[in-house]
Amino acid sequence: MKYFRIGFAGAGNVAWHLAQDLEKAGHLVPVIYSRDRENAMVLASQLYDTQVSDSLDFSEWPLDLLIVAVHDDALRLVAEMLVVQENTIVVHTSGSQPMEVLEILGDDYGVLYPLQTFTKEKGIDLSDTPFCIEAVNTRVHEILFAVAKSLSSKVVVMDTEQRKSLHLAAVFANNFSNHMLFWAKTIADAEGIDFQLLKPLARETVEKAFMMMPELAQTGPAKRGDQQTMEAHLALLENNPELKALYKAMSFSIRQNT
Repeated sequence: MKYFRIGFAGAGNVAWHLAQDLEKAGHLVPVIYSRDRENAMVLASQLYDTQVSDSLDFSEWPLDLLIVAVHDDALRLVAEMLVVQENTIVVHTSGSQPMEVLEILGDDYGVLYPLQTFTKEKGIDLSDTPFCIEAVNTRVHEILFAVAKSLSSKVVVMDTEQRKSLHLAAVFANNFSNHMLFWAKTIADAEGIDFQLLKPLARETVEKAFMMMPELAQTGPAKRGDQQTMEAHLALLENNPELKALYKAMSFSIRQNT
């Protein structure tokens, strides 16, 4: 297997995990830049021999790959400010931004999008995480595929429009489902009930949805048309109009789609 010299522009949650796992896979991470220098220094301290750049000028670094791991709304500005050597491939990690946001940097660019939720506080096994790649040419594709394959067994070639739809699906699967757990915890906390009691149920819900498919795995009063139970739930939510409206909307959607 060939190993690569990989730099980072950005030192947030995605870079935190990718940089360390890339190094464990045998790649070199010689340089990191972050707008917040302290974040870059903390990440560099977790790596073997990594320096912190004070600017987005990477022209002195002979990198095979530069990974731009910044917020979507900062990506275009960062791309405009980046300076890299002629042969350095530049990729971003966004699920919703087009590959072409990097075309200002030259002929070698692409996307390396890990379909996962990242926080610095929780370790992640990336070996089962899908990596979606998109490349402007064959050279970029071969290197991106090799880098992604060194981290994960699941590498998927996906164009911008597919990736945008996948990112939307991920918002429903991750962000919205987590927000539902926020409300579940709010309801439990109000009665002094241990939120952890819901963990086996939540785990089984996810596992069953992927085993049976969600439309077949759906249960509950809305699916059954149990109006009496739903009215009782709505009565409990009388003092929380926001959650009451959400309950009605979700119940209606379940009735319409299962």
